[in-house]
Amino acid sequence: MDDQIDEYLYQLTEVVNAVLHDRMVGLYLSGSAVLDDFNKHVSDIDVLCVVKRPLKAVEKQALVQGLSDNALPSPGVGLEFYVVVEKEAAHPHSLPSYEFALLTGQTFTDKVEEEGVDEGLLMDFALILQSGRTLTGRPKEDVFGKIPKPWLHEAMNGSLRWHEKHIFHPFYDPYGHEAVLNACRSWCFKETGVLTSKTKAATWALQLFPDADVIRHALAIRHGQRHDLVNVEEIQPFLRYVISKNLSKIPSVI
Repeated sequence: MDDQIDEYLYQLTEVVNAVLHDRMVGLYLSGSAVLDDFNKHVSDIDVLCVVKRPLKAVEKQALVQGLSDNALPSPGVGLEFYVVVEKEAAHPHSLPSYEFALLTGQTFTDKVEEEGVDEGLLMDFALILQSGRTLTGRPKEDVFGKIPKPWLHEAMNGSLRWHEKHIFHPFYDPYGHEAVLNACRSWCFKETGVLTSKTKAATWALQLFPDADVIRHALAIRHGQRHDLVNVEEIQPFLRYVISKNLSKIPSVI
């Protein structure tokens, strides 16, 4: 991790500490920054905050003001910041809820959500346990409970079903490559039980499908080598193929 990211995370931690004080359990880094796959041109910073009890409106407002890209510019394309209550992290279930979420970046308007549910949080919890970094507060092992791998399997399939319905989403996947890379990551997990980066998962998938132009195209977009749309007629069959794959015989929890 480079000095620019470390300095950003230090300042982010200072902002959150100043707002939440003893209400916070801990701050945890996940995403590409902990998987050795961070690319400042395409990656955001993923931080999850665990709190002891629900936040007040004034605290949420202060977090938006302090963490907005205008106030604290990200070293990547933006920041994805989620807040969950301690019991959600300690005793995860198949559809976890979040207290507050902020998506902010230089090229888009801040997106703020309050009190929702997102099965994708299961993947965040699991990735933090496997590879995440504790920025401040209690050790991650003392905060996040074990997650049954069948739940992760279904959460990943849910994410791919979303991609099926939102190919070329103007915000989340304008070129269609994110659908392909997320499918590679899901497939790799189903076969190996390991949560890995998009780049490593796509490289792994190419060893099994060496003639898969759709994967090479997606990787080239991620690396900034291409800027054309992935062929939708190749995306959809690949997504359906990965969704149809079952979990291999791997440990039952992560």
